[in-house]
Amino acid sequence: MAGPDPASRGAPDATPHGSSLSDVLFGETDAGRVLRWLAGRGVDPRSLAVGLALTVGAFLVYSFVNHDRRAALDYFVPLADAFLHGHLGLAAEPASGGYNELVPFGGQLYVVYPPLPAVILMPFVLIFGPDLDQARVSILFGALNVGLAWWVAMSMGTRRSSALVLAIVLGFGSIAWYSAQAGTSWHIAHVLATTFALCAIGAAVRGGPPWLVGLLVAAMGLCRLPMLLGTPLFLAYVIHRATRETGEPAAFAAAGVDVRTALRSVAPRRLAGLGATFAVGLGTPLVLYLAYNAARFGDPFETGYALIPGLLQEWQYQDGFFSVVNIPRKLYAMFLSAPVEVPGFPWIQSRTLGGLSILLTTPVFLWAIRSRSRDLFTMGAWASVALVMIPVLLHADPGGVQFGFRYAQDIYPFLFVLVARSLATGITVEAWLAIGIGLLVNAWGMGSAYFDWWYRS
Repeated sequence: MAGPDPASRGAPDATPHGSSLSDVLFGETDAGRVLRWLAGRGVDPRSLAVGLALTVGAFLVYSFVNHDRRAALDYFVPLADAFLHGHLGLAAEPASGGYNELVPFGGQLYVVYPPLPAVILMPFVLIFGPDLDQARVSILFGALNVGLAWWVAMSMGTRRSSALVLAIVLGFGSIAWYSAQAGTSWHIAHVLATTFALCAIGAAVRGGPPWLVGLLVAAMGLCRLPMLLGTPLFLAYVIHRATRETGEPAAFAAAGVDVRTALRSVAPRRLAGLGATFAVGLGTPLVLYLAYNAARFGDPFETGYALIPGLLQEWQYQDGFFSVVNIPRKLYAMFLSAPVEVPGFPWIQSRTLGGLSILLTTPVFLWAIRSRSRDLFTMGAWASVALVMIPVLLHADPGGVQFGFRYAQDIYPFLFVLVARSLATGITVEAWLAIGIGLLVNAWGMGSAYFDWWYRS
């Protein structure tokens, strides 16, 4: 997890071929070029140590707050076990019961969520068995995200002290903390989507091959489908690469030329080639997902949500899955939802259903507004935020059991890099205040999780 290395920002396809040790070890295949690219990143031992310390520290804190509470509604564990046995669905509902979002179809019970989290869990289930606690894996990847946030911020050229603070903010000053330690299928999907999103952003910032970036973007979308609409930031990277005939991109995350100037300098043939490789990386997993749906339901575009028994009869779905009538309620939940005052200790509590405003849980995200440069990186990040928010605001479901507005995590990676841009050279007094509020609110919330201090109406 190293800081930026301007001298080694060349992409794998631009690495000179010769008789270097990396050529001998890694060869001339596509995989070899990626390995050479990774080997050429120049690992800073101090940065690596900080990243590892953040990851280990987050793992210990998340585990402490969880204190061996097994994740409920762990759909991905039995699904991973089914995959290991050559099945796409479950033969019967798990003995623990309460799985209210399984679709009976063709003699099996199908999990409606995108399947990548179950694929990620397969080696864990293979090693630890079908009784694996899903929360353990959620905590592991949630902790990894803190280290990845440090790596991304450092790769962007953010001052070391600011990068450290911002990684701590993502890990302990946002509801990523709650989701990681909760570990239910809703929340582990957010955790893993964030993992792949940070990896995709980091790969783009450090000049990675477009096909690899596309593959990581597909992975984040196959954890959380709305995040597929976060593609603009990565398309901006492809365009950025196409403005450089040599194949050696300037720092993508650096404030550079405006979008219009960049577009005028694009080499069309190079854009077509890079775009094709990005599309292959992005499209291959999506085609497999469509095939997965077709094998289950006979229709590649049937995800199964509409087939959940009784779902469409619930009050929030009276206008369908997506409707403009849901926008005011979602905006209220995202920006205005507040805790409940109670007569005794702890005097204020958060609802188990509904969550808290993002302005309370992570107010420093407001500093993303300061990122207004009209370069490809900034415009791409804002376009990703805007597009991902469309299904989030239109969707009928309020989010279920949560501490904050959990759907906001679909835009967290993009807000994170925008804040990193705005605070790259230092953190202002006002930003420190916002960071402190977020840390305190989330510590209070995790106290609620640990002691079960929830307001239940």
